Amino acid sequence: MKLIESFIRLYTIITTVVSGPLHDTRDEHNCLIQKGFSWCEDIQECIRIWETPCRDNFISCEDCLFRQSLENIACPEECSESNEGILSHPCSMCHPSPVCSSPGPDCFYLSLEEDSCGCIVSCGEVTCQPPSPPQVINDPCPITQDTCSNYDYVCPIVTEITHCSEDGIEGFTTYQLSLFVKDHTQVKNIYALFGEYSYHEMYFPPAYQIDGPFNSDIGGVSPSIIQIFPNSRFDSWITIDITDGDPDNLLSTIGIDFDSWSETHSISTSNGAIFQIDPNYNDFKNEYIIGQITLPNEITDSLIVNVQGKKINEDSWKEYNVHFNLDPSEIIQNPIPLDCVLWYDGCNLCQVTEGRLGLCSSNSCLVYGDTLCHSYSHTGH
Repeated sequence: MKLIESFIRLYTIITTVVSGPLHDTRDEHNCLIQKGFSWCEDIQECIRIWETPCRDNFISCEDCLFRQSLENIACPEECSESNEGILSHPCSMCHPSPVCSSPGPDCFYLSLEEDSCGCIVSCGEVTCQPPSPPQVINDPCPITQDTCSNYDYVCPIVTEITHCSEDGIEGFTTYQLSLFVKDHTQVKNIYALFGEYSYHEMYFPPAYQIDGPFNSDIGGVSPSIIQIFPNSRFDSWITIDITDGDPDNLLSTIGIDFDSWSETHSISTSNGAIFQIDPNYNDFKNEYIIGQITLPNEITDSLIVNVQGKKINEDSWKEYNVHFNLDPSEIIQNPIPLDCVLWYDGCNLCQVTEGRLGLCSSNSCLVYGDTLCHSYSHTGH
């Protein structure tokens, strides 16, 4: 008997040394971890998650029931009745977001619409900023712009590059020609100028052309060429918003006899075009430069183009017979009357033809007098 009691005491001592005394383990909220309790922030209590529903562990009935298929958690009683059998997680994966096309010039999406899972379901509403008021510029030689009411998509705009027909090629006026996209037209871009049939011809009036290798017909003139030959800045050319000589060959042309275009010879085509090789180049711009024309001052003429581009929905649009009216006489500040034949410039007498100076005497004057017309082509002065 004593042997048995000694053995029992020895076993107790061994197990106590090996296992040590049992102690309760609690978390920072005093929840008894050994008993399976954890803290629920939602109800501010220690709970067993398989006994008491806790919204720390789910966001909805669907979510809770889905998690029950993966782990042992309790769900509210109302979830079991209304959502029995749900096995897919409603927020496990979003469908691909919708493709939101560009809303157009000066327009943007207010906000993307999301569902309860944070998935994007719609591009949202589009809002557009009102166009900025035109900047008031004190132009000493204003150009009268044609009305836009005759056109559906674009407005022709003429801008003088020279200054009141001066500071350029003598006897010529240089113009920049642009197309402004009208508001609320859904225009995405402009990619072609063309002529088709006799009633939709494209016409370029007689215009100054640089001779030799510096001449350019499409795409403007390279800045490096202008540095070598400054007069090339006033060359006449056609383009679609490229003005630096088109070093990347983004433009092409077909059916237009540019070789015969000169200051004395116009050109036209009923089956030709200038076009961008990539029709999606330069999308969503308010203004597209389409050419530069240097016109003799004694000529009043028009440049006529037909225009093609894409809409925001990728449909094609066309505008026919867009006129750029060019009249150097409205901006020339010439003090010499057109009927004057002999002009006194304050020192020398000069022959005059239609307001343009010809041969002059070669006096050297220390003091200059007032300029005046010395003789007219008809009486009455």
